[in-house]
Amino acid sequence: MNRREKLIASVIGPELDETKAKMLDATMKLILGDMGQHYCKMWEVEGPGVMCFQPGDERSMFFLTLKELHAAQEQEERANNGDLAETFRRILSAAQKIDPTERAGYIINDENGIRFLEIDYNKVSEQ
Repeated sequence: MNRREKLIASVIGPELDETKAKMLDATMKLILGDMGQHYCKMWEVEGPGVMCFQPGDERSMFFLTLKELHAAQEQEERANNGDLAETFRRILSAAQKIDPTERAGYIINDENGIRFLEIDYNKVSEQ
């Protein structure tokens, strides 16, 4: 069980407790809502881009503009890192379509690799 799974299990318990699961879901939405406000501020200051989280690194959270994402893609292409270049190309393509009044884009870069998440802050789940 990884750290994330352990944290979820510690909140919900060994047996799925529906009330605790709903509370966890609401808590995460509040946290992501706050991050969405920060994302919008960064978008206004830096321009279009994505928020990047690198747990364990000195520079653990920062904003990457579309220009920086494109530069990262080109750098990986020059280094013959095709898979990583393709990952940056896909992230760049998705990031170019983000309307910051509706969504935010996040990159998580950790020991499990690079993942891109797009969060829609206006969507409310049915739970």
